[in-house]
Amino acid sequence: MVKEMTSQEEDLIHRLHRLLGDRWEMIAGRIQNRRAEEVEEYWRKMEKKRRKEVEIIKPIAFRISSSFKFTMNSVDQETDH
Repeated sequence: MVKEMTSQEEDLIHRLHRLLGDRWEMIAGRIQNRRAEEVEEYWRKMEKKRRKEVEIIKPIAFRISSSFKFTMNSVDQETDH
C-alpha cells in the first residue's frame, strides 16, 4: 500500500512531470522516501480521476446546403422582434 502523498509532494510531482514528462525515476529521486513506482501509481490514479471529472463533448458535423445564406444582419433582425 502506498502512503498518502503530502500536498508538497503532489505539487512537486506536478511541476516535475510538466518539466520532465514520464521520467518517474528522476521525479522520485527528488522526493524523499518515494520510489518511482509509487510516484507513477499516484500520477496514474490522478489522471484517471481527472478524466472522469472532465466530460469531453464532441462536436456534431453536418453539412449546410449551398443555398443557405448566413449574414450577421439576419441574426440582428431576429433579435429586433
